[in-house]
Amino acid sequence: MASHGFWQYIKLKAIVSLIRLLNYLGTRRHFVPSSSCSRKAVRIPSRQLGRFIDAWIYYPPDYSEGEPRGLVINWHGGGYILPNLGMDHEFCERIAREANVLVLDADYRKGPEHPFPGAVEDAEDTLRWVESQSRVFDLSRIALSGFSSGGNLALVASSELRREFKNLTIKAVYPFYTGVDFTIAPESRSVPEPVSPLPVRFQHIFTDSYIPRVEDRTSPRASPMYAEVSSFPERMLLFTCSGDILSPEVEVFERKLKQAGHDIEVVKVDGAGHGFDKRINPRLFKPEAQEMAYEKVVKSLKSVMLTETSL
Repeated sequence: MASHGFWQYIKLKAIVSLIRLLNYLGTRRHFVPSSSCSRKAVRIPSRQLGRFIDAWIYYPPDYSEGEPRGLVINWHGGGYILPNLGMDHEFCERIAREANVLVLDADYRKGPEHPFPGAVEDAEDTLRWVESQSRVFDLSRIALSGFSSGGNLALVASSELRREFKNLTIKAVYPFYTGVDFTIAPESRSVPEPVSPLPVRFQHIFTDSYIPRVEDRTSPRASPMYAEVSSFPERMLLFTCSGDILSPEVEVFERKLKQAGHDIEVVKVDGAGHGFDKRINPRLFKPEAQEMAYEKVVKSLKSVMLTETSL
């Protein structure tokens, strides 16, 4: 497992702890679901004895036990350092309600306490648990989604991890404003008209906390850019923002997959920045863009989740 030097870890731990405190004070009020939300907390067994992965299962309005449903597994954002489970409740509620599927919003370990591949192992353990729950989930109808670092994790799970689970059919992946290449130096990331870009020094903190070893950054389990094109699911719908410094690498990723004949669609939201769909920051929140993006995911899910009997 990738590890930090002692003093590097102490420095990162102190800085990240402060960032987490400020994040908690500024965002937690936005983590409350709607009054009509139907969800249940679950604890997923991890590979470490006695440790569990926290998650929420969101239910569609007409759900009844004993009827396996299609499933979307979602991972939240936060630069692989912030404990933001629950941040995506608005997305999860809507997907469950309008696409008529179950949504599993799963947590994962964060750096610097648990650097790469800790988060990837938790995603792997989540997939393993899902595979064991065939009475609840329709294993032939699985899709993945994620936001920012969670989008990176969704891409890794949809490519490198899914080949390990022969009983799971991952039909689609929906990442939002994610990065796909950890080898790119923060100083090299830019767009013509950035919208509230994360300062370079903070980008280094996020990257060094999660994946301190430079040699690990080319691993396809960290950087989906280096994964085999054939390993991704048939349907890929990615969302980027014209003002997000991560968008250029996603465009390169898109060209790579399209040149290999893969079905990938990248939707760029003009004039928007990282986190455009979240109400946490009123300056960045774009309600029209959120509506467009979530509706596209719903429409895609209704197509890919069709069973043979419903065609």
